[in-house]
Amino acid sequence: MNPALTDRQRRLLLDHSWANHAHAVDDIDERGGDPVAVGGRWYLFDRLPPCTFGQDVAWRRLVARSFADLATDLEAGELPHPRTTAEQLALRLIIEDAARAHATGEIGDEVALLDRDPRDGDWPSVVGGLLNEPALAAFYDPRSVDAWLKLMPLESWFTPDDPAHARGVERI
Repeated sequence: MNPALTDRQRRLLLDHSWANHAHAVDDIDERGGDPVAVGGRWYLFDRLPPCTFGQDVAWRRLVARSFADLATDLEAGELPHPRTTAEQLALRLIIEDAARAHATGEIGDEVALLDRDPRDGDWPSVVGGLLNEPALAAFYDPRSVDAWLKLMPLESWFTPDDPAHARGVERI
């Protein structure tokens, strides 16, 4: 099922895609490949599953690109279509941030100018339509993460689920 995003949802997703991309770049610039420490001062990478905390700069750059790829989908007028496990995880964070911004009213002037829609707050439909949430949650669960990492090792998180729909090499 693909949800029909409201204008406000679409804009919030776009804004938070680019914001998370910037947070990832800031983390890389400030901390490089340092292991993520719980309770440390990270902008983004401490929100990923703990199994990722020791990844290097190259891996983190690919995560940052995942946020940019989803933003590019939205800028093209498309739904953010995750093509990799990393993009699924990125979209999970984007939706969390967009939903929180909507709930707290921290939506920014451009979003506030858009027409309201009764579905603006229906983030569960957005999650259900765009994410494979049970698989994503498994990476955060210490009881299941090892089994899932055998199926999808960290180095495979950037491999397209369907090679016919791989992103072009000309992107960010």
